[in-house]
Amino acid sequence: MAHCKKAKLNIPMCVACVLFCLTLFSFHLCGGLYARYTARGSASDSARVIKFGELTLTETGDFFQPGKLLIIPGVDLKKRATVDFSGSEAATYVFVSITAPSWSMAGDNRSFSLSVNGKDALRWSVASGWTHLKTTGNTYVYYRALDPNTPLSSADVFANEGTIDVSEEITKDDLAAMTDVSIALRAAVVQLNGFTTPEAAWDSLAAK
Repeated sequence: MAHCKKAKLNIPMCVACVLFCLTLFSFHLCGGLYARYTARGSASDSARVIKFGELTLTETGDFFQPGKLLIIPGVDLKKRATVDFSGSEAATYVFVSITAPSWSMAGDNRSFSLSVNGKDALRWSVASGWTHLKTTGNTYVYYRALDPNTPLSSADVFANEGTIDVSEEITKDDLAAMTDVSIALRAAVVQLNGFTTPEAAWDSLAAK
């Protein structure tokens, strides 16, 4: 009677096959995790430059140059100044500094006058929309806070389109005493992010 031989189970080979399958499966899972991680990493690590628009300060009308300005009692002067800013992708502060050596600012931080021989000879004021920030000597700083992508179009610096009231009571002697009626302007823009106050943002300009 013939005897059937039983095939021997090759245990080491089976173990090797199982380990190989587990290795392939492990590579598959790890590969997916790595791909997702690098996708997130490249998105978060990428940098881009915030776009700033163009800032323009335009002045028209009468210019305050000693010896060249014609002042007539009761006839108003014009010094219109407008600020244009095409906007930024970030929130910003737009600043205007007004240097006016011979002028005095009233308690409202907005009205200015030039006094000669005990009388207010000339008067003007800052337009609404500007907030007084600080006064340093004869320089007065005002600002506006703008949201991202918010432009500023022909924003007047002076109220009443730059009208400067001239008193009817001034005399020839008063005119001779007006040695300096100049008003100098400067505009600047600073990104709001990174500064806790508008004053800190303005001070950063002086530090440069």
